[in-house]
Amino acid sequence: MKTLFLKTALLLAVVTFFNCSNNDDPQDQLPPITQTGANTFGCIINGEILTPKDGRGVPQAKGLFVAHYSNNNIVFDVGNFKDDNGDSIYIYIYNLTSIGTYSFGLSTGQSISTFEPDFNHCWTRTFDTTTGGKKYLSNINSGTIIITRFDPINFIISGTFELTTFEENDPNNTIEITDGRFDINWSTI
Repeated sequence: MKTLFLKTALLLAVVTFFNCSNNDDPQDQLPPITQTGANTFGCIINGEILTPKDGRGVPQAKGLFVAHYSNNNIVFDVGNFKDDNGDSIYIYIYNLTSIGTYSFGLSTGQSISTFEPDFNHCWTRTFDTTTGGKKYLSNINSGTIIITRFDPINFIISGTFELTTFEENDPNNTIEITDGRFDINWSTI
C-alpha cells in the first residue's frame, strides 16, 4: 500500500511539473516591453501571436519588418511569413513629434505605396485555411497607440498599442488586437 501511495504521489508530481512548465500564456511568447531600440515587435491578433518571421522563420528579417520614418510620420509593416496562416499588420502614425497617446482613425486599408491619410490608422490581414485571408481596418477611436520613447536623434521609437478592427467586407465582424509592443531603431531596419 505504501508503494502504491509513493508511486501515485510521484506520478502526480511529474504530471504537475510538466503542466506547470508548459506555459500556454500568449504574453510569454511576446517580446518584452523595452525602450532601447532592440528592434522587437509583437502583438496578439484575436488570440494568435504575431511576431515578424520570414519564410525561414528568422525574426526581424529585412523587408519583412519595415519601420520607415519620414516627415514626422512612421510606418510599421510586420508579417509572419513562416507559419501557415501567418498574419500581418500595418500601422501608420501621422505627425509623430513626441511621446504620448495617439488614437486610431478609420483606415482605408492602403499602405505606404499609395496615398496615406493625415491621421493614424491600422489594418491587419488574417489568414486561415477555411476562409483564406481577410482584411480588418481600424475605425475612429477604435484603439490607441502609446509612444513611451521617441528619440529622433538616436532613431528610437518605443510603445504599446491595442485596438478593435472590423472586417473590410463585413463591418459587424470584429477582431481584437491586444498587448501590442514595439521597440524600434529605424536606422537599422
